Amino acid sequence: MDSPPLYNGASYSAWSRKLYRLMPLQADARLLFESTIEEPTALLSALVAGAFDERPTDRYTSVFGRGNPYLISAVAARYGAPERAVLTTTGVANGLSQVLAAFIQPGDGVLIETPGFDVLGGLTEAAGGVAMPLVRAAPDFDLTADALREALAPGVRMAVITNLHNPSGRRLSEETVLDLARAAAEKGAWLVIDEVYADFARPTVVSLPAAPNLIRLNSLAKVFGLYGLRCGWILADPTAAARIAAANATREFGVSKLTHAVSALILENPDPFEAHWRTVLAERRPILEHHLAAMRADGLLDGAMPEFGCMAFPRVVRHADTLSLAERLWREDGLVTAPGEMFGLPGYMRLGIGLSPELMDEGLSRLHEALRR
Repeated sequence: MDSPPLYNGASYSAWSRKLYRLMPLQADARLLFESTIEEPTALLSALVAGAFDERPTDRYTSVFGRGNPYLISAVAARYGAPERAVLTTTGVANGLSQVLAAFIQPGDGVLIETPGFDVLGGLTEAAGGVAMPLVRAAPDFDLTADALREALAPGVRMAVITNLHNPSGRRLSEETVLDLARAAAEKGAWLVIDEVYADFARPTVVSLPAAPNLIRLNSLAKVFGLYGLRCGWILADPTAAARIAAANATREFGVSKLTHAVSALILENPDPFEAHWRTVLAERRPILEHHLAAMRADGLLDGAMPEFGCMAFPRVVRHADTLSLAERLWREDGLVTAPGEMFGLPGYMRLGIGLSPELMDEGLSRLHEALRR
């Protein structure tokens, strides 16, 4: 198969940007790694049309200074938190950048989970922090308070993790999250959690303020599939939230007035959008589960679908170099996968449910045959 090289590096963020610059790919290409729910364009179009039919909705209001007040109120209600605990952002990456600017000085250590999403470490280094590994060991990718205590060496000011874990989908319970926050507090450190996949797994109302050193980041991008709105938020103890806002007052001059007005309307009445992602999961998770079980039975993969979410991270049997394997799967079979090297763990592969059920079933069948071959 005559196709351009896709895998000339091990950075997931750089590779994915390169991949989408090459779009559209050949007609028979199958993207098996996608970790975002399909965008609910019909729901979004209907909402925007209704909100701006004759005159703009009253949610279309100034965001200068603090953000859209209706969105802040909706996020606070969703979590059972005071409005003073909520800061709105242009997505999770922007939220993490603001948190780092508030609490990290040049040379401070920041624990970044591995395997993990490389953007977290990149933002840490850009803020002047020193990214240090916080290992979430295979095969269960768990994280305990004792493991965090051991990793919190002198000079480490923060730990950044994901929940659900990206790439494995492993869920940490709320009890475990609070244990981790207490362990970090013992060492005078902050615990920051990227929860962009969390709503797949838990009720949205949590006990807040849960811990004064616990900071949660989330957005509408992944679970809702509304990445085009660039709407995220920081949830923190009100004192910490005020410190974040003050530290960023001269470098963050506001979010989108338009998209955050739309986001407020969505979170004030989320049921249709919640139903969308639940339907997508109900249709597509069983397909991935079925193929994972079949490949596991044939001794090709080792690892099951996690309890929640839209991705899996199985070990590829007899393939320690999954970066080379991914290139071969692309060149010979037109299959696009995310090798474990991109997340810091060679020998694994992230698979997701981004395709339609029919294309997903066909693409995973091709993966099964390719691995068998």
